[in-house]
Amino acid sequence: MRVDLHTHSTASDGQYRPRELVKMAKEHNLSLYALTDHDTIDGIAEARLAALQYDVNFIPGIEISTQLGEEIHILGLRIDETTPALIQACEEYKKSRLSRGQRIIDYLNSLGIPITRNDLPEKNDGSLGRPHFAQYLQQNGFVRTRQEAFDRYLNTPAFHAATDRKKPTPQEAISLIHSAGGKAFLAHPGLLKMGKRWQESLIVELCEAGLDGLEVYYFKHTKNQVAFYRRLAIQNHLLCSCGSDFHGESVKPDVPFGMEIDADIL
Repeated sequence: MRVDLHTHSTASDGQYRPRELVKMAKEHNLSLYALTDHDTIDGIAEARLAALQYDVNFIPGIEISTQLGEEIHILGLRIDETTPALIQACEEYKKSRLSRGQRIIDYLNSLGIPITRNDLPEKNDGSLGRPHFAQYLQQNGFVRTRQEAFDRYLNTPAFHAATDRKKPTPQEAISLIHSAGGKAFLAHPGLLKMGKRWQESLIVELCEAGLDGLEVYYFKHTKNQVAFYRRLAIQNHLLCSCGSDFHGESVKPDVPFGMEIDADIL
């Protein structure tokens, strides 16, 4: 079946509005579709209405950025976005991201790049992220490609030292997702910098905090990685999820919308 349980809209750092993504889910014949914007639930109401209009099996979600040694992303699926604790947490995330956005502007200014807040897209005001800055750098000739923007400016030790924001722990994110009635998944584990032994230890640690599943099927996971995470899911009695991490062609041109799998998920 075709599914996609990891996508981003203009509510965070994606190219398309939530309703446009839901329409795409219908056009791509997805059996299940989830919107999982970064640290925000702002796009869910629009997506819900569109899902009724287009008759799409919609799952409300979120992707929470956390920190435990390195940055770890936790997906929340089937959440209730009206939960007060989740609403309050997302407001705090929004303030943190906006504050970080100004620090990124200050950092780029210190490197001689004359960027201001007015140069960035207003539609993403609530969730300003690095892709917005990468787009500016590319469009204004400071770099040739989006990846070069990250390599030279947006993913260096100096950049992180100057701009990093305080994030919750994975355990706190799992607890928040559960408080909203959702299931918590470790997102794209194959992107973690730690080795397999450390990943296994991390998953055991997160299981103790109530982790519900792994994003086994991910666009960039190799067949060997899928087999590895599938084995870990079975060993730890975890659910499996599947997502592309779609942001749109102008943001992540190599990432297609929707994935086809031949296994049970969720």
